[in-house]
Amino acid sequence: MAGIKHANHTFGPEYQEDSRILILGSFPSVKSREADFYYGHPQNRFWKILWQIFGSPSEMKKGPEVITTAPSPENISEKKAFLKANHIALWDVIEECEIDGSSDSSIRNVIPVDIQRILKTSTIERIFVNGKTAEKYYLKYLEPICGRSAVCLPSSSPANAAWRFEALVDEWRRLLTPSLSMFDPNSKLQPAGGAFYADKDIADGYLLLPEEYKLTSIENPSEKAACHAESSDPHSVKLPQIRFHSLDQIPGIQAFFTTRLGGTSKGQCGSLNFGFSRQDQQENIMHAYTLAAEDLSTDLDHIVMTDQVHTTEIRQADTGIALGKECRPKLSGIDGLWTDKKGIALSATFADCVPVYLADPLGKRISLVHSGWKGTVGRISGKAVSILREHGTNPSDLVCVIGPSIPAKEYEVSSDVIEQFKEAFRPDEWEDIYIQTNKNHYQLDLWAAIYHTLIDAGVDAKNIHFSGISTYENADILFSHRRSHGIRGNENAFLMMDECM
Repeated sequence: MAGIKHANHTFGPEYQEDSRILILGSFPSVKSREADFYYGHPQNRFWKILWQIFGSPSEMKKGPEVITTAPSPENISEKKAFLKANHIALWDVIEECEIDGSSDSSIRNVIPVDIQRILKTSTIERIFVNGKTAEKYYLKYLEPICGRSAVCLPSSSPANAAWRFEALVDEWRRLLTPSLSMFDPNSKLQPAGGAFYADKDIADGYLLLPEEYKLTSIENPSEKAACHAESSDPHSVKLPQIRFHSLDQIPGIQAFFTTRLGGTSKGQCGSLNFGFSRQDQQENIMHAYTLAAEDLSTDLDHIVMTDQVHTTEIRQADTGIALGKECRPKLSGIDGLWTDKKGIALSATFADCVPVYLADPLGKRISLVHSGWKGTVGRISGKAVSILREHGTNPSDLVCVIGPSIPAKEYEVSSDVIEQFKEAFRPDEWEDIYIQTNKNHYQLDLWAAIYHTLIDAGVDAKNIHFSGISTYENADILFSHRRSHGIRGNENAFLMMDECM
């Protein structure tokens, strides 16, 4: 350790206001510090990997000349042009440290960078770390500050000899393409484990991407199932969105759940935020709703918002309480909506709570509810079924989706919450709904509780579908209140009947 010296990061972050992805290294190598730019070692594969994924003569221009080869290690101007053209930002996790040359394993006495400096001034959607050392220090220093999870890329360093260049390109392309990890019913701390979910549809959700987000086509069916990102479909969308196979099959139903991708918001709300109380600019929120309205083939005069105050109150939606051209919510104290009118889009915001979609394809009625633990213990989903039934719906005709939200494995609650669930649900349902982890703490399965509520309300079991998507475990593309400790924006659920219904 005789070679350990104090070192400063000698060059700043490389980013633009419209940067969409941020790739963080650990700390610049000696060669990078000498070159005064990122990944300056000639044997580091970083630039060649990115060029294989993003490089295209039609995309890369410097003045009148087209760059046709990957930027050389010494040509910083070409590198900067390449990054700008592809909305890529670069920085490192560490601002200062003690280090022996370029040895990551020798790093000590770390001072991290001020990551908020660029998150607050750019539309960064996803954060990546280049290698395990960068991941280690990101998790320790930066995620607690910014509330954003990062995806770990296998290191591009020449020291990472276990990865061939071709394999690195394939893995980076796969990870850089937005995708979803799906729910594992057999994971630890799942109340009923595979027993409850064994006969359920637990993979109803999938990620639909606009063309600009597709870095690779998915041709192998097993690969498609693994990442749950549709590479082609009949829908042309402006926003990345989570859709549901069960609702897609109903003619005239428009239903989706947004991600954090595709907007103009910055900081904790980057880059697509639908929450009106999340320290975001009104023009960014209006932009988000306008894009969603376009994907619904409607406008802001036909989108009605709930209030998300954890009640069980449900209201009939009409254009008189729509967002309107000023894009402002009109309701208060309402956590559910229903309508029998075509062209009215029901909407609610989320960041771990459960969206529940209800569609009656025969009676032509829909409902959308926001179900946190208070709404779930108050059986708001059952109340929605009852309201639809009062207006002519047969509950057995309903198609229901329990949407993206936090699963039991990541949802710990105290004993006083569980006592309320014991009062609201039958003893034979308890083993599906919670599991005790210590004297005063439990893992709570809101999905199972909502399922039992829907069954008790008369919904046919075969018509209840689970999106299978965890907001917590997909926090690189979805907002999660628990994962970010409240440093976040909101995604939205949308449900509408169009003229084809």
